[in-house]
Amino acid sequence: MYDREKIEDFQIQMEKIIEKHDKKLAFELITSELNECEDKYLTEFMVPLNFLNYEPVLDWVEQNAYRSKNITQAWGHLSASPNFTWQRAEKWLEMGRPFSLIALDATMFCTTRGERLNQSLLMRELNPKLTDNPKLDKIANGLKAY
Repeated sequence: MYDREKIEDFQIQMEKIIEKHDKKLAFELITSELNECEDKYLTEFMVPLNFLNYEPVLDWVEQNAYRSKNITQAWGHLSASPNFTWQRAEKWLEMGRPFSLIALDATMFCTTRGERLNQSLLMRELNPKLTDNPKLDKIANGLKAY
């Protein structure tokens, strides 16, 4: 059984951690909790990491995406938030699923401008970009090759 109250309580606790601590310590505390959570809750429990905008989140994604049986757009959303690069996107595309799915979503979030259907308010606010500033033809050719 899926416990919605458990998810809400977890997210409230993690928001308090983010408010109280610097990014590094908040990341360590949150990921420590995520490492102990049931896999079925991972996608919902990881949401507070979006608010850190902290590059080590990407390494955490690489270490934990396998735990999710259903890779949703939430993983791309999380990856687009902290300094996503085209270089990492290419690496994840080469790694195959589930990372290629995450890379495609994160790349979309980082390259699409203006309002988009179903775009979260956080993505509109963050307006993420690929931090290594690749030329658009490089991205297009890379996606075409994939």
